[in-house]
Amino acid sequence: MAFSDLRYCPRCAGRLEWRAFQYSDVHHPVCTNCGFILWQNPKPCVDALIIRGNGARVEVLLGRRLAEPYSGLWDIPGGFLNVGDHLEETLVRECKREMDIEVAVQELIGAFDDMFFDTQIVTLIFACKIVSGEPRAADIIDEVKWFSLFEPPPTTPVISQAIAKLNRHMTK
Repeated sequence: MAFSDLRYCPRCAGRLEWRAFQYSDVHHPVCTNCGFILWQNPKPCVDALIIRGNGARVEVLLGRRLAEPYSGLWDIPGGFLNVGDHLEETLVRECKREMDIEVAVQELIGAFDDMFFDTQIVTLIFACKIVSGEPRAADIIDEVKWFSLFEPPPTTPVISQAIAKLNRHMTK
């Protein structure tokens, strides 16, 4: 079901109507009974750009996607934040789920606008290092491999942006 199919308030079951607000042309469902607003926001996502080495020998760990979107391209582990999730705990969970490794979260590389199918998302990408485990393909990837930070394979657009940003940061 799409949000546009919603007819009743999730709080009180009153009738919803779609309204535009003065600061935006985006319409949001508003309950005509209790005033509840179901804001139409981008979904937050966190990803781990796992690195090792230093100088000219910096490498990034990537996994080849099995699933759409971007099936066949190289990607990094990550996922959507669930209610109650915390950024670092989610990164650790997703790295364990997708590559069977434990990571230490380091610095934020950046926040990136992206799409997941037809849903707008905001992806926060953090540099991470492996603290235990040997990377292996699990869940939505079929292969894992280390690549030079300076010569990455074809990746998703946002991962390409993050790698380029990290590359600029490392070469300063």
